[in-house]
Amino acid sequence: MFRLLRRMRRDERGQAMVIGAVAMLVLAVSVMASVSIGHGVYEKIKLQDAADAQAYSIAVKEARAYNFLAYTNRAMVVHYSAMLTVMSYVSHAVYLDQTLRSAASVLKYIPVIGAVFAAVEAALKFWKAAVEVVSRVLIPILTGLNIALWLAQEAMLYSTLLDLVTSDGNTVIQGTDPKAQVGVAMTHGSSGGNPGLSVLRAVTSTNYSNLKNFLHPIDDGPRSSGSVDLSDPTGTGTRARLLRDNRLSDPDMAKYRLLMGNLANAVRRRWTAEGEGPVLIGRRWNLGLCVGVFQVRIAKTADSQIKSFRETFENNRKDQLYAADDIQIRVRPACFFGRWRTVFQLRFRAAADAQGGFHQEFGRRKTDDHHDWTGITPFVTSDPSFIRPWQYHFGYPCNVTVLSKDMGAVSGASTPFQMKNLSENAFMKNASGRIDAGGEVVGDGFLDMTWKYVGGSRMANGAFDVDAAHFRETTGGMMAIAVGRAVYHRPGVWKEEPNFFNPLWTARLAPVKTHWEDSAMRLMIREWDLSAGWFRNAFNY
Repeated sequence: MFRLLRRMRRDERGQAMVIGAVAMLVLAVSVMASVSIGHGVYEKIKLQDAADAQAYSIAVKEARAYNFLAYTNRAMVVHYSAMLTVMSYVSHAVYLDQTLRSAASVLKYIPVIGAVFAAVEAALKFWKAAVEVVSRVLIPILTGLNIALWLAQEAMLYSTLLDLVTSDGNTVIQGTDPKAQVGVAMTHGSSGGNPGLSVLRAVTSTNYSNLKNFLHPIDDGPRSSGSVDLSDPTGTGTRARLLRDNRLSDPDMAKYRLLMGNLANAVRRRWTAEGEGPVLIGRRWNLGLCVGVFQVRIAKTADSQIKSFRETFENNRKDQLYAADDIQIRVRPACFFGRWRTVFQLRFRAAADAQGGFHQEFGRRKTDDHHDWTGITPFVTSDPSFIRPWQYHFGYPCNVTVLSKDMGAVSGASTPFQMKNLSENAFMKNASGRIDAGGEVVGDGFLDMTWKYVGGSRMANGAFDVDAAHFRETTGGMMAIAVGRAVYHRPGVWKEEPNFFNPLWTARLAPVKTHWEDSAMRLMIREWDLSAGWFRNAFNY
């Protein structure tokens, strides 16, 4: 018996099995830890991708709306320019009718060449009639198109707002990460409810912020620090007053009338704006003659523009499409010397306004009821807000997306990589164990493969795990944040402020800290300060 014991004590066979068992345990723990970490990284990447996709999707919608405003504004300006050109043709046709046609009506009786002047008279008479008919038809059509474009702008604003308010990103988010949930109140909320992707409970506050930030670059929109007037969130009511009561004395009306009028005047063709052409038949020319000791100058000038008058001007005409072709004859007593004196002047003018417009063909006499025009149409402009760029986001709208994912961090929950049995094994505990709120023994040396203690461990009111418990309850164990931004980008040397006249808006992702101040983040995320403390090594856990 003793001989057998001594032989077994000296026998070294089987030691490899013990070492192998220990090695296999360590290897198994390493593999499981790697799998757990790999799953966590994978789930975090998918969640962040979903948040980025939703934030970028909202930014694309905002940029699309702004580009639509730019295209429609440009179309409205082009229509105004076309109206001015038509009125220029009218005033020029009136000038030709009262000068060259009148002269041709007398010269047509000259033998041999009279037929030529008779043809000129007929052609000019037809030209005036044709221009008059075209202007009477085209100006109301273009005015109606501008009103339709403005209504389309308002419809685009409201549809985008509706999308921002009611959309919870189900298509984009769930298509990227089916486990992602919107908002901060997640599956394991303190109320015990399960809001999931509920619009009213999960994303209302966030979507309200997105809505407000979408509106604040608009000149009638709310400021980032203010609130949205739900009775007229886009300022449609203010702009609509331009059609029914466009008083220049009203600052809002003056802004629209003068700005749009100046924009339309700025894009006029040279022929429309100031005229040009050959002597007698052009819109602008000069003819100088030195007859004996006298010098005579005949100057033909032209001008076409949108004018905005005060309410008391000529029985409240307000806005006019105005075009003029004038002749002025001036003389002075000596050639190339002396003061000029006006001896004769003719005004050939045409205007379209809300009271039927007028023609002015002989001096000061006007004939009314020629061209009806309702005036400047409402439109949407931008407010870059460079005065307080940090608060107003440099004139760019930002949207925030907060997503969470249930990682099975609460006892009893299950996930594909919840290793509860391993985490409860006594081998994974240290000697200085303590009891947490759930009754389980934990310690600083605890090697936990689960998401049970994500969010930190802190003692408060006699209980451990306070921060982690709140984080798990509100987020489910994992959270991702993304900020999208619609930016005005002009390639090359860019010095132009953001506006709604050039369709150069595009979508980008932006840093969270850049456009969401700490105060806003603290309101949305209770653990914001806690995380900042960790990175500053303020305390250990």
